[in-house]
Amino acid sequence: MSVEQKTGHTSADPDGEFPFAPSDYVLHLLTIISLFRDSTLDSRLRPLGLNVGRYRAMTVLDRFGACTMTEVSSFTGVDRTTLTRVADQLVAAGWAERMSEAKDRRQVLLRLTDPGRKVLTEAIKVIIDVNAALLENVPDEDRRITARALMRVVDNVAPNKRSRDGIIHFSREGLDQDKA
Repeated sequence: MSVEQKTGHTSADPDGEFPFAPSDYVLHLLTIISLFRDSTLDSRLRPLGLNVGRYRAMTVLDRFGACTMTEVSSFTGVDRTTLTRVADQLVAAGWAERMSEAKDRRQVLLRLTDPGRKVLTEAIKVIIDVNAALLENVPDEDRRITARALMRVVDNVAPNKRSRDGIIHFSREGLDQDKA
């Protein structure tokens, strides 16, 4: 007996347009797109000494200035253990520096350095090229419709309203400081 027979859930698209149900197919495509994009970015960023994780951390630091590891983790979706390794790599390369505030020396902040900004500028050119190629032949209106639909998905998966707002608006105001 198949899983479909046991659960009563069918993965078939009732209209036959997609290889399986649209709700499953959308998430499948998002996963595949993310994997292919990250693989392409890793290979294209490698000559700069970067990978996707380092790039993402650097963009957060560039946008917000000095950040706690929790903030960087929340905005990049990278777990704290992996992020510590990424931070070590950025510091070793001279692209970021660790610092602490006088009021709470236990709180470690990470800040982008000038050499880090320089390499990030080059990385952004790579990202723009890769993204343009990925979205070639996808009209702007379709991109906007997709972005709006994905915002609703974020609304469904975010642990709370503050996290959702931080993710959707890429803003500290919505960031859930207690998470990550």
